[in-house]
Amino acid sequence: MNTRDSWGRFWLVVAAFAAGGCGTSDDGVVDVPHPADAADADADAADADADVPVEAEAEAAGDADADAPMEADGDDGGEAEADVPPACPCPALPAVCAAPAAGEPTFTPPNEAMAGQFLDLLACADASVRLAIYETDWECVVDAFAAKLAADTDLVVQFVIDDDMCPRGADGTLTCPLARLETSDRVTIVLDNRSGLMHHKFAIFDDARVWVASANLTQRSFCTDNNNAIVVDQAEIVAAYGNVFRRMFVDGTFGPVPPEEPVAGGSYRVYFSPETPASAPARWFNDLVAAVGAATTSAEAMINAFTRTEVSEALIAAHRRGVAVRVIVQNTYADEAPAQALLAAGVPLHAGEMHSKTLVLDGRTVVTGSANWSANAWSNNENSLWIEDPAVAAAYRAEFERVFAATSAPAP
Repeated sequence: MNTRDSWGRFWLVVAAFAAGGCGTSDDGVVDVPHPADAADADADAADADADVPVEAEAEAAGDADADAPMEADGDDGGEAEADVPPACPCPALPAVCAAPAAGEPTFTPPNEAMAGQFLDLLACADASVRLAIYETDWECVVDAFAAKLAADTDLVVQFVIDDDMCPRGADGTLTCPLARLETSDRVTIVLDNRSGLMHHKFAIFDDARVWVASANLTQRSFCTDNNNAIVVDQAEIVAAYGNVFRRMFVDGTFGPVPPEEPVAGGSYRVYFSPETPASAPARWFNDLVAAVGAATTSAEAMINAFTRTEVSEALIAAHRRGVAVRVIVQNTYADEAPAQALLAAGVPLHAGEMHSKTLVLDGRTVVTGSANWSANAWSNNENSLWIEDPAVAAAYRAEFERVFAATSAPAP
């Protein structure tokens, strides 16, 4: 039996286990030795800057920027998921390809739309899937990849992940559910092995479409937290994400690079960080503050880690010149200086399980992606996707209205 046949039989076994649903971390695991060459990766790198509180992207519990309070889901710098997310449906990998529409955002919770969007992209993948994802620990997603690899024996899957969220143990085996996939010779997983965070949340399918999200591939991101995702098929934008992926996956470059111009294509513009010097604001951050300063009618923000007063000052100035400003912030950041300043200025602000990093300006411009409004985001691997499209902006505004109505102002 050749190697491909062996792997095909192996993944059919995994897929059979997966058919039962998400299960626990023990469900569907086949006892196969881990490749020896994986043992040389670092087992445990620090997730946040030493002089600030840890914020693992505990998703809604805090995107984990090192300069902010601890966050329960290990995101931007320390969101350590403190509570267990409620059970929610674990969609099966579709049996046939039905490509999701580009330019139509999905939101959570509930999880069906966003999970369906991602799994439809996976079902349609023909040659490659390349993912840069901060945290991937939902067995449901791993099951889907196992089923896809079993069904498509030519598919190549490449992951870039943050080493703090899934370090290797003493034997070189990954300590998260992705270890189940790494036994395949068609799956390669690269860790960042640095103190800054690999905080991206994007996936490229067949180098033709990119899924850009605020969500990690975790149960909390899909089932509890407010998140968003969008599919982009604009060639220039897909290529830009691909270039950044190769920088990390092939070159092993995760640290700051010389400042680069944003890449534009169609109605999209995308920025990446970190840039040198990482101690200074990234280009996307400066442009975001300037865009708030230029807003004329409205500004709606849904943001997880919010510690930078430059943004709150720009929003307050917009409010004072008559712009309709409203904000929803993650609960754990409601006591931070930016949120408190907005409240003191009379800006309507609600708090909830918010993990999005989204701003809508004048009903036309959408800013989304992985980057929080924090200093840690300047040194993390981040992307900031800008969309100039009233129809897309309307979808994000509708989601803002839904969440704003379901939340309330923080207690004094």
